[in-house]
Amino acid sequence: MRTFVSLAAIAALFLSILSGCAAQNPSLREHRGTAIGAGTGVVGGAVVGGLLGGKRGAVVGGLLGGLAGGLVGNYYDQREKTLAETRRSYTDYSAAKGTRLRIERVGTKPPAVAPGDTVEIHLTYAVLTPREDVTVPVRESREILFNGSKVGETSVDIEREGGTWRSVVPITLPGNARPGNYRVVASVESRGGGKDIEEITFRVHR
Repeated sequence: MRTFVSLAAIAALFLSILSGCAAQNPSLREHRGTAIGAGTGVVGGAVVGGLLGGKRGAVVGGLLGGLAGGLVGNYYDQREKTLAETRRSYTDYSAAKGTRLRIERVGTKPPAVAPGDTVEIHLTYAVLTPREDVTVPVRESREILFNGSKVGETSVDIEREGGTWRSVVPITLPGNARPGNYRVVASVESRGGGKDIEEITFRVHR
């Protein structure tokens, strides 16, 4: 498998420091080289990229404000259904409609955490394409808001084949994370395929 790393020198530095900190999930494919922390600055800061799902991509973003000092861990993904299996769940879709994206589930695991704990943000969505051999560029975004202010964001640019995909981004909260409800706004977007948005909350308790 051919590996591409954006800003390779930066990736190597952060990976050597942070790769051991990410939560492990053996059921999903882990992409080394995507670990980034608050040290990369604010949203839109440094990029630490790698090979995602067999296609070129990069994870961008970070934590700020009330979550500054936390850690965005390694990105995981897997295809849960083939295109044929996915189409059976979307009887209103036809190849004439071109590419369409549909979020099926957004979840956090666990739904309640303490400061210093890790919460995984799961995103499951369908990529409906007119043919099996079509690959489309998709941007996955996850925004975290607290009391109406953005405290974190990650985005992943990746190429997807048709089917149903699930991806996970683990967030390790700083030890001083404020208690309360945090909103997660997740979206998937593709040129010509539209955009879909869903949201969920997780709670930080004392």
